[in-house]
Amino acid sequence: HTTAGVSALYWGMYVPVVMAPPVKHFLVGIDEADEILEPDSIVLGIEIAGEVRAYPRDLIARPHWFNDELDGNPMMISYCILCNSGQAFVPVLKDGRRLDLRNMTAFDNNTIYHCRKTGNFIQQLDGRVIRGPNEGERLDSYPVIMARWDEWKRLHPNTKMYYAPPQTLRDRAVQKMLMKMIPLSRLAARDKPWHVVRSEIDARLPAMSFVFGVEINDETCAYPVTALKERPVINDSVGGEPIVVFYDKAHNIGQVFLRCLDDKVLTFTEATEDGGSLVVTDQQTGTTWSVSGHALDGTLAGSTLTAAPHWNQLFWFSWATFKQGTRINEG
Repeated sequence: HTTAGVSALYWGMYVPVVMAPPVKHFLVGIDEADEILEPDSIVLGIEIAGEVRAYPRDLIARPHWFNDELDGNPMMISYCILCNSGQAFVPVLKDGRRLDLRNMTAFDNNTIYHCRKTGNFIQQLDGRVIRGPNEGERLDSYPVIMARWDEWKRLHPNTKMYYAPPQTLRDRAVQKMLMKMIPLSRLAARDKPWHVVRSEIDARLPAMSFVFGVEINDETCAYPVTALKERPVINDSVGGEPIVVFYDKAHNIGQVFLRCLDDKVLTFTEATEDGGSLVVTDQQTGTTWSVSGHALDGTLAGSTLTAAPHWNQLFWFSWATFKQGTRINEG
């Protein structure tokens, strides 16, 4: 009875109150963001239809999500600190109803959001309704990129930063507590997840190692960061779709793209380094590309690759737990 009572208080009062959404937020430019962030601060970045945002990890880690608007659509930027998984969702059901999601609990170390209006529970890593009237429905999603602030702004000079500073003593205290208890460096140094995982953890890779996870047409594949450090460009096919993984080891940033452009399938290879940054060349046209998928020089200059559905540098245990049987490509 004591355990049940403590659990009820924790999930019924602590989580909804402590992890409440920010009261205020502002969009600030690079100059102002430079006064707030350190160069090596980790941000969650996203680019949609030319709009670019950066969300400081240390700020989003407390509520586990921010509400924003991109390309005229509502957008929920979600983040689970225990899995290091970021994903952006359009919080609208297929019938047009807008979801009002709140962090509710965790399942196998991954955050679950709840919408009181509709009664739906949504898994963060999948963006899928796991319980409720719309069970099985999956929200439209976009990949979120993990990056250092100095590298993100270099690649995206038009970025805006979403700034949601703590407004109360409680907010500031909880934020400092989280950053002290479970900073990313401390989580990554563990040999097992923070909480118990119900199923056996896939031992093909170290549990807390970082991977890029791709899921297309019900096929999944993981690309370990350790392998990408040796081979920073991997051409592959997932779910019948040609894809490529770029990884800049000097700046610890990577992305996954579809290799089809204007009905042509491109094959990429590592080219030269531009001041220590990865530059990639496609074999078909000789065009050079940045790690962010923008064509820098050559026949296709000005073109942009389409991001493939993927999860950016999350912990292996979380990918393997929710995508059981996933393939691994080590280059």
